[in-house]
Amino acid sequence: MKSAIRQMYYGEKGSSEQITPTKEYLKILQKIVEVENELTSKLVCFPELSKLYQNIIDLKEGKESEFGATCYAEGFKFGFTLGIETAE
Repeated sequence: MKSAIRQMYYGEKGSSEQITPTKEYLKILQKIVEVENELTSKLVCFPELSKLYQNIIDLKEGKESEFGATCYAEGFKFGFTLGIETAE
């Protein structure tokens, strides 16, 4: 069995792509897609509003990505600290 550090290094563990979303998450995501499709179809007649909406979506995705990376780093730091305390 590989050490946890080697598993992380080789991308076998610790990657968000390997986390299976819950059924509730998928249900919410599906609803978001439906509402977004409905809204974008109505915004076709309003190119300026459509562009503003796309800017909001892009900014929100960037914010969520940044927050996810921050949470991952904080979790890693906490796990490392916990490991050190456990080893003492």
